[in-house]
Amino acid sequence: MSGEILEKTATPLLSVILATKGSKTELLESCIKSLEHQTFRQFETILVYSIYPSSLSKLFDECHILALKENGCTLGAARNLGVMHAKGDIVVFIDDDAEATDDWLSRIYSEFEHDTSLICLGGAHLTPSDESKESVLRFVEGTFAESHMGEAVIRNRSAVGKIAGCNVAYRKMIFSKIGPLNETLRSGEDWEFHIRLAEKGYELRFDPRISVWHHRQGLKHAFWNSSNMVPFFLSWRTLKYSRYESFFASFYLSNFLFLVLAALIFFSPVAFGLLLAVTLLGHFSFTAMRTGVHDRRIAYYPLVVLFTLARITGFYYGIFKRVAYKIGRIYKKCP
Repeated sequence: MSGEILEKTATPLLSVILATKGSKTELLESCIKSLEHQTFRQFETILVYSIYPSSLSKLFDECHILALKENGCTLGAARNLGVMHAKGDIVVFIDDDAEATDDWLSRIYSEFEHDTSLICLGGAHLTPSDESKESVLRFVEGTFAESHMGEAVIRNRSAVGKIAGCNVAYRKMIFSKIGPLNETLRSGEDWEFHIRLAEKGYELRFDPRISVWHHRQGLKHAFWNSSNMVPFFLSWRTLKYSRYESFFASFYLSNFLFLVLAALIFFSPVAFGLLLAVTLLGHFSFTAMRTGVHDRRIAYYPLVVLFTLARITGFYYGIFKRVAYKIGRIYKKCP
């Protein structure tokens, strides 16, 4: 397909579903404008919002965006609403803090056209180069996340955790076959859906050439997202799939080491110090090898520990919050 941008056609082949809380208006505007620059034009855009971003209403009208109010409280509920209203046979998800490359939809449609067995297709979400240069934290967060994705096409069970909700497409009919996204999960609903697909033997594919630019949200987001991931990571199905997905496995391993270190600090401070030193050295070395960084930027990688600690403490905070909530409910029921 040529680089010329044509007008959208009346009958969409793809439905792009963009869920937003409505607070990131600047990023949301950039995301919508990136969709308007797509070389593939047979698509519709469905915006599902919690709070209507009225400052962008003119843009919504100009881009013929269908805006829907979502009354639930999870991303899964918002995306399910978008799927219900989608006219295309293929539904595509993107986040409000991401921007699509110009050939994004063209590549997605081409893959589905060439492989009729393909059900789920995901791609890379890359940190913009200018943001990596401006912020050491974003450089570290971005390169580590991107190294997890890899550079090869990955299929089925090994693709479950590599395909993220900020850059994924499905054949719409699959939602009627295996059910909608889990609306009770505050995070991880995309991975839980992918596990269901893999269990049923459907074709999943991660292709790093299908990419979006992702504005990463830093330590605060890592903490709260991990807090919301508690139900997902406490699931036996997730633990089972850690055999195929390195990110899941590294999460469980990090938590195991954290608990061992927490115990050793009380029983044997010397053993604690030795294990901590070995763990940090191994973590830095593994990170450098995985990301392919062997120059002066390796000095930034102690900051990886900050993100690891943010995720671990967020996870245990989430457990504490859930336990406190359930105890509170039991207490209220007592006479």
